[in-house]
Amino acid sequence: MRASIFVFLFSAVFFVIVGIVYGFFTDFTELAGFPALLLLGAMSGMIGIYLWMTDRRVGRQPQDNDDAEISDADADYGMFSPWSWWPIACAGAAAVAFYGIAMGWWIFPFGVVLGIITLVGLTYEHDRGDFAH
Repeated sequence: MRASIFVFLFSAVFFVIVGIVYGFFTDFTELAGFPALLLLGAMSGMIGIYLWMTDRRVGRQPQDNDDAEISDADADYGMFSPWSWWPIACAGAAAVAFYGIAMGWWIFPFGVVLGIITLVGLTYEHDRGDFAH
């Protein structure tokens, strides 16, 4: 966790400095890049501070130990289906929906319908067929 804290806090400082320098080079008249870089720095800082506070509260984690094993982690992370094609279908439905937002609103409802179908399929894939409980 300490490496993540360092990466996010370093990124926060870096993006704030780059944002200020960018603002000076554009005389603070370009109102897309300057605020975007400052907000990126602020968001990176929020994640870094959250990880730092969590690290203080929880203490040393297995990922901080170079000699740790996978089994040293607390518990299972969940049940995953390595054979499942539903996540790819969900990504395709999201791509169609976002394409509809970018290119024409008449495409967006098709993406929403495909998204609903794929989310239902992903949710209930373990309740039917050969893999039913």
